Amino acid sequence: MPRATCSPRARSFPFGAHPYGAPVCSPDGRLVFTPWPEDLGASYEEDLAEGDVYRWHTALVSVEGDSVGTLRSGIPGAERFFIQAGSSGPRDWGKDVEFTPVGTGVWYGTADDYELQHLDWTGRVTRVARWAGPDLTVTGERVDAYREAWLARYDDPEARRNFEREYWPDTRDQLPERFPAYEALIALPDGAFWVKTHAWLAPGEELHLLDANGGWLRRLTLPGGATVLDAGRDWVLLSQRDELGVPTVALYELVEADSRDRPELAPTVGGRRRR
Repeated sequence: MPRATCSPRARSFPFGAHPYGAPVCSPDGRLVFTPWPEDLGASYEEDLAEGDVYRWHTALVSVEGDSVGTLRSGIPGAERFFIQAGSSGPRDWGKDVEFTPVGTGVWYGTADDYELQHLDWTGRVTRVARWAGPDLTVTGERVDAYREAWLARYDDPEARRNFEREYWPDTRDQLPERFPAYEALIALPDGAFWVKTHAWLAPGEELHLLDANGGWLRRLTLPGGATVLDAGRDWVLLSQRDELGVPTVALYELVEADSRDRPELAPTVGGRRRR
């Protein structure tokens, strides 16, 4: 969810830049991205059997004008499951590298735990953020909820039975024992940033606000089924579905609750808080 606007020159890639995911613009107009792994084949597939899970390695790359620089390489990237030689797929609830540029560099992490590192623009680690979050253990309750969500996609009873018989056993067996610690970082103009927990970790996702130095500030629990579109220090923009399943977008203000580090959401109308 980039906040800066890159110039047309910054949005063009010099020779040798091969983004894998969507590039993100830093406040000063640099582009930061993870490139395609250099070797998608043999080195990842050695000794793998069908269904085995692995993580390919990636890097963080910065582009400024015609200059392309690698800030950090050898980062564990997306978790994937092996199908056959030359073929793999993304793992459900799999970890991936998450990052967001700020004015002083890039915050990034591998989602193994509640930890992020800050790289300056030379690639040097200058800060480490650690905080406490929800238990990452994958419980039977969350697995059951995931199965029900899949079944809800089918209107035909026979299609539901076919899914449970033919597809669900493999889907269930490929789920990890622990959730990723987070799945998105949202940078703010002052260098602070929100960290969003995994969508399936709990019925209501959490946002954790960290300051520009990586210090933990507050936690926000979102309504069940809500998706974060954008956020600031005192507001969030959410996508939700009403009782008829119609998608809606709503802006919420963060208001103080009994605990100062756990604000509540107040819906706004026309930019004003709804009373």
